[in-house]
Amino acid sequence: MRVADSTTSRNYLKYLNKAKYDIAQTTKRIASGNRFTAISEDVSAGTKVLRSRMDLYKAEKQLDNVQSINDELTTTEATLTTMNDILAEVHSAKLVKGMSESTGESGRVAIANEIKALKEQVLSLANTKYGKKFLFGGSNASFSAPFAANNAGELTYNGIKVDDIEQDTDGSFFYRDALDAKRPIPRDDDVYMDIGLGLRMQGTDTDGETAFKISYSGLQILGFGKDADGNSNNIYTVLNDIEAALRSGDMDKLGELDNQIVKLSDKFLGNITEIGAKTSYLDVMETRLTNETDAYKSRIDRLMGTDDAEEASTQTMNDYVLKAVLQMGANILPASLLDYLR
Repeated sequence: MRVADSTTSRNYLKYLNKAKYDIAQTTKRIASGNRFTAISEDVSAGTKVLRSRMDLYKAEKQLDNVQSINDELTTTEATLTTMNDILAEVHSAKLVKGMSESTGESGRVAIANEIKALKEQVLSLANTKYGKKFLFGGSNASFSAPFAANNAGELTYNGIKVDDIEQDTDGSFFYRDALDAKRPIPRDDDVYMDIGLGLRMQGTDTDGETAFKISYSGLQILGFGKDADGNSNNIYTVLNDIEAALRSGDMDKLGELDNQIVKLSDKFLGNITEIGAKTSYLDVMETRLTNETDAYKSRIDRLMGTDDAEEASTQTMNDYVLKAVLQMGANILPASLLDYLR
């Protein structure tokens, strides 16, 4: 028997390496679960996978935004509900008792002290934080507490006295300086987040119809300015005035302030209802985006994922091929080598 020539050896090694390569590739596909790992292996499917991954990233980011906003709204709703409970307590319990003829001066002073404590609680709630963000700080979300009481005990918002603040025809808030010129309230701009509505920009501003407003101006919550009768429209100052009227025993003033509390309570219920509607809307968006992300993941898996049964069958065939090649080598190379040695 003649010695295997170079062509025979080369062909054998080619078959052997091919069999080992096929086993390695199939093993890699089974381990990774991917039919290919480089776009060059399947340009058509790879291009579609890249596009789907980009869409998936956007959908997952929007879904994360929606879930974050929903959690924040839950905290906002709970805070407003607590404030509304305080207003209800002031109206139905404290003022009724304070205006009763059977309540003496010492009793009204005790109620005034309770009102003072509730007033401080309202101020604390107005500066509630979600994470590092002030819920009612407008675009002053993480700089400093938006609400504070000045040395005169008057409520300020981002440094501006709340009773001096007015609302313009476009909905923005302003105050007047010493020259009676309109000045915007510092750090009270709207802040928006992309939740999958087709975000668009108008210059440097966000198109409010294509994004979700996530900021709340504390002025919309606690109130601002004064009414036609000169009464304050913000909760803190009204509670301040109630405390003062109780200490002085001014029953007429207490009656006026009680009516003001009722008006503010109605506004609070409106704010809570609005947040409930937003939460329901976000629930719908969350469901839609969850379905979108699932669809993109399924598409990617369909484009590049492996069929376990098919790969197992392929690997079995690869094993047979490798064994056959090795058997062929055992029949060719050793015999040829012995002939050569002889």
